[in-house]
Amino acid sequence: DGRVFQIEYAMKAVDNSGTCLGLVCKDGVLVAVEKFLLSKMLVEKTNKRIFPVSRHAGMASAGLVTDARQIVQRARDEARVHTENFGEKIAPTCWRSA
Repeated sequence: DGRVFQIEYAMKAVDNSGTCLGLVCKDGVLVAVEKFLLSKMLVEKTNKRIFPVSRHAGMASAGLVTDARQIVQRARDEARVHTENFGEKIAPTCWRSA
């Protein structure tokens, strides 16, 4: 069949997760996420979906939080390496990953 089920499972997780929204205004940025309380055993405010990348950049995620943490760590590393190599902060950009 040639299908990669892991990718299909990840896409299904994104479809079943809350919405992420980012708005760029002339005087700032607004980032919002929809969070569901999937279990009564889940402690409030431990399932974060908005992450800081650096002092001037951040990101929001949909789907599996564990996958998002890996992507956030990679973004933080990229921002740090850019600052070390070029002596300036990496320029934040808006993009959609899915």
